[in-house]
Amino acid sequence: MVTKEFYNELEEYINSLKDKKDDVKILNFVIEKLDSIPVEVQKFIAEKTGLMEISIENTINFYPKFRNKVAGKKVKEVAICVGMTCGSWGKGYYDELAKILEIDEKGISKDGKIQLTTKRCFGRCAKGPNMSIDGTIYSMVTMDEIKRRLNLK
Repeated sequence: MVTKEFYNELEEYINSLKDKKDDVKILNFVIEKLDSIPVEVQKFIAEKTGLMEISIENTINFYPKFRNKVAGKKVKEVAICVGMTCGSWGKGYYDELAKILEIDEKGISKDGKIQLTTKRCFGRCAKGPNMSIDGTIYSMVTMDEIKRRLNLK
């Protein structure tokens, strides 16, 4: 539950900004204070800044660090390397995971628990194929290991 004190603090923060429509700064402030971006706070931001709710939603969807924090729902970030060395394995892993997880156009799994992306390179080419889960890099991965780490069948 978001407190009245938080809303007062948020309104003061918005009023202190030179650019009151800087939704990225405002959303960073919200995450710093709440560790989430509840829908009711998005509506409050829209009301106080004059931004449309869809504009705030688009910003949230564009930046993974925001997308993971909507309504406090923790989304596991999974990135598969598709760089030169990992590419052939990585692309196959990505395609198989996308099918298993039923990834939407934003890279979010059907159950909303995993965000699947690709990455050009993790800088561990000699140990590929590589992937990361919530920023932790795993090297020499197999599809079985990926499924195990993600608790997939």
